[in-house]
Amino acid sequence: MRISTKLGLGLTLTSAVILGAYGYSQLQKEEHDLRTATEHAARLLATALQVAMENALRDGQAADVNEILESLDHRDPTVDVFVFDAQAVPVVRSPGSSQTLHLVEDAARQVLKTHHSLTRFTGPQKLSHLLIVLPLHSDDSTVVVGALAVVKPLDGLRQDLESTSRATVLSVLTLITGISLVGWLLLMLYLRRPLERVVGAMRAVRGGDFTATVTPGSDDEVGEVVHAFNGMVKELGEARQRLSAEAESRLALEAGLRRVDKLAAVGQLSAGLAHEIGSPLLILNGRAQALAARAELPDDVRRNARILVEQSERIERIVRQLLDLARRKPSKLESLDALASVRAVVELLEFDARKRDVRLTFHSEEPLPRVLADGDGLQQVALNLLTNALRATPRGGEVRVTLAPSTFQPAPGLRERHGVRLSVEDTGVGMDDAALERFFEPFFTTWSAHGGTGLGLPVVKAIVAEHGGAVTVTSRPGQGTHFIVHIPSEKEEGTGAI
Repeated sequence: MRISTKLGLGLTLTSAVILGAYGYSQLQKEEHDLRTATEHAARLLATALQVAMENALRDGQAADVNEILESLDHRDPTVDVFVFDAQAVPVVRSPGSSQTLHLVEDAARQVLKTHHSLTRFTGPQKLSHLLIVLPLHSDDSTVVVGALAVVKPLDGLRQDLESTSRATVLSVLTLITGISLVGWLLLMLYLRRPLERVVGAMRAVRGGDFTATVTPGSDDEVGEVVHAFNGMVKELGEARQRLSAEAESRLALEAGLRRVDKLAAVGQLSAGLAHEIGSPLLILNGRAQALAARAELPDDVRRNARILVEQSERIERIVRQLLDLARRKPSKLESLDALASVRAVVELLEFDARKRDVRLTFHSEEPLPRVLADGDGLQQVALNLLTNALRATPRGGEVRVTLAPSTFQPAPGLRERHGVRLSVEDTGVGMDDAALERFFEPFFTTWSAHGGTGLGLPVVKAIVAEHGGAVTVTSRPGQGTHFIVHIPSEKEEGTGAI
């Protein structure tokens, strides 16, 4: 549903609720006022009749009672009047009142019992008749000798309420319609049409036209969105040119690195290190060319520059290790913040994840213990696992990276150790049981057609073993893969290279 439709419906519903509540309250107030006025008029009539009846009964003038009722019937034939004796038996009543006698019999008995007057609305929705029953007193005003009942039909009150209800409903509907029409018109002019132009330009950009722009129509928030979109399209066009040049360099590097990996048969570890040069070179070479082409350096570029410096130094150290083909140099263990090392790798691969249309998330539980590890080795483990996860995850998928304190056993039968758990979980193609049995074997890969050498995971296992840690994996075809790496903390005894 379009946002303009949602806002229009919201405006309509809001106005309907507010105006409906107001109309309902006005109807309630009108009904209360009409009931009050009707009751007041009827009570005045009943009080006057009460005084006249008590005087007539006190003087023994029964003819006066009948005369009063006949006079009332001539003036208002809709009002019925009854006079009850002390036993609640009707002794006098107005002409044509037999149909309403049953309405006041119980009320008359109640008044004769309690000696208090009674007012009651009866019928459906209490809009049929108004009953007023008053006690009739003797000469000394202490003894109740009967009761006077006045029954007034509420036809006029019902008609007034129905007329008021129709007028109120019509007014509310007219206001709702007017507010909705004006609201929809404003939303169409100032929101929907400008956004449709932006969406059209976005589709053009998605199709490869980086010259598509939108003409700003106003200086409001939508206009700011349009300006921001035009600026983004311009930057995307420039970035596309840079990426084209970087792609050619990466293709050349990939071909060279595949040859290096195949020639690294002199030893698993040296071949693994040669393989590990590929991933940072693919990214750093492109980043270096992009930075070299820019004269000014914004904050994000300076951050990338720092990343390039760190990775360049790391590549230099790896190259030096490749010179010693006969043996692997021992890792240099030092107290490290695992969060900083892993976060640098995640930031390094964010661009590659966006390019693959894969969501890369990173979460760290606090506080994390410091680990006794080789900084390059720890980053190498994270880089290998994340690179494999991104490669195995299709577009629209997700790779989740988590750091948390952990307790683990390096091997069955050994004591538990405390450390940091690195979790890399993807929603990719996964592996079957046959692949899980061999995934740590050198040169075993399911990605040979895409340049895989099968050396990344063996290197991960070797580095983790040197640190006295543990690595586990769970995977199912079509449901993704989950790697968990445990690195001991610096306070653990017996950790280190083996």
